[in-house]
Amino acid sequence: MHARRATTPEPGHRSPHRPLHVAAPGAAADPTPPRQPSPLTTDSYPEGPRRVVVVLGEVDYETAPTLATALREALRTSGEGVDADLSAVRFWDCSGLNVLLRLRREALAVGKTITVRSPSRVVRRVLTLTGTAPLFRPPQPERGVPQPERVPSAFGGHHGSPADD
Repeated sequence: MHARRATTPEPGHRSPHRPLHVAAPGAAADPTPPRQPSPLTTDSYPEGPRRVVVVLGEVDYETAPTLATALREALRTSGEGVDADLSAVRFWDCSGLNVLLRLRREALAVGKTITVRSPSRVVRRVLTLTGTAPLFRPPQPERGVPQPERVPSAFGGHHGSPADD
């Protein structure tokens, strides 16, 4: 048996759980396949002492390194940590979860935090099934300490509120 490097995907590798895009029954087949958009795009912007990383698309074995690079760069340039906006993620497997867990360890080592803001249904499912959702919630204020006013986020709900879970 020959070993392969873990960073090199098998040729033609595709998760059996990743949805396939097929033509509807009775639809005429187009001889030229439609151009597929990039499976993953990221963008980031500062928000106070934190950095928000917006992730769109699919996170799997092939795209996880792209996600890791974007999150690591955001962590490096932030004052307090990173908020990952995962509301537009269409596919999420353990590769994405592993990226978050590694980044969380790196963040904690330098006194920063990683939170997940507005997870999509597929992200929420993985975080819930693995019991890791609480690791990526904003820190709760201590009892008896006055809280600053919550600011509504652009993604619905208030940043740091239960609506973002």
